[in-house]
Amino acid sequence: MKVVDLALGILMVKCIFVWKCTYKCCLYPLYTLLSLFQSSDTSDRKVRRREKNRVAAQRSRKKQTQKADKLHEEYECLEQENSSLKKEIGKLTDELKHLSQILKDHEQICPFLHCPVNYVTVPRVTDAVPGCLPR
Repeated sequence: MKVVDLALGILMVKCIFVWKCTYKCCLYPLYTLLSLFQSSDTSDRKVRRREKNRVAAQRSRKKQTQKADKLHEEYECLEQENSSLKKEIGKLTDELKHLSQILKDHEQICPFLHCPVNYVTVPRVTDAVPGCLPR
């Protein structure tokens, strides 16, 4: 082997050349062979990095899908709760109308509403008019 120094500005770069080899395939300079091994190592690293990146991307997509599924379930639950609350509002509105009508009907027949304010006293349960008692 022979070492040749090449001056490139201030830096000194050493290149190693193979002069003779028993194998006919080794007619390349040593740095070329080293670069072939390094590129093989680099390609292995690229493959490992791509595989690692692929796995990370799958994990990310799976996590995103799970998050979307969870949000969809929460949405459906909230929709169901909203629907039941609307039904309850409807029932309470109907009950309010019904009780308002009962009160309106009672106001027409209740003797206490027709008395002057000064004469109204709070009746005892036994003294109350049977039509004015709650049912």
